Amino acid sequence: MIIKFQSKMIISCICACMFMADAGAATHQSHQSIYWVAKSFVSKHLSSQGIKKPEIKVGKLDSRLKLNKCNKNLQAFLPKGSREIGNTTVGVKCTGTKPWSLHVPVTISIYKKVLVAAQAVQKNTILSKADIKLVKKDTADLAYGYYEDLKSVTGLKLKRRLLAGTVLTPAMLKKPQVITRGQKVTIMALSGRMEVRMMGKALDNGAVGERIQVMNLKSRKKLEGVVTSAGEVEVGI
Repeated sequence: MIIKFQSKMIISCICACMFMADAGAATHQSHQSIYWVAKSFVSKHLSSQGIKKPEIKVGKLDSRLKLNKCNKNLQAFLPKGSREIGNTTVGVKCTGTKPWSLHVPVTISIYKKVLVAAQAVQKNTILSKADIKLVKKDTADLAYGYYEDLKSVTGLKLKRRLLAGTVLTPAMLKKPQVITRGQKVTIMALSGRMEVRMMGKALDNGAVGERIQVMNLKSRKKLEGVVTSAGEVEVGI
């Protein structure tokens, strides 16, 4: 009789514990549902910006965190000042009868093929295709920018020495100088469809696309124009 009584007590305790666990699950919002809302929101947000195949990892909340089960659909949002990619946070909130809000840690990785130095390259090198190659990188780690197109950097000049594997950034490159101060240049003046060419002297160094001062050798007048090619400057009339 004692054994049977003890068995009944054990079964009763197990049932009571299971009931309490079920009751707790029914009154608290599951962490999994919060993770799903955060990840779904990030995925849709990135897709709307044309970003394809991002890797989204949602961090874990403290297991001791108990939130009231929301009687409305959970809403996600980007907190003010949060990053678009990399280590960031996504807000998830309940706007039901027992509202709450929290930030969920999220890591967003977007992998692209970017240009890196194929070998050690010396300062002042004019880059050629042999100096660079494409390598897959997480752009979340490339805060200083990057290049994806070989044509966008070939012909540019390095401002400093690069080690093999270094990701190329805009701050590392500049257009090569094609005009030197004091050299004779052709000044091309445009007025509508009329084009007038005259001889001049460069008063500044310049690369293609840069604005420099030149002097008309005949009139001695100083003009400002845009370097269009080696030895040629275009000015407006």
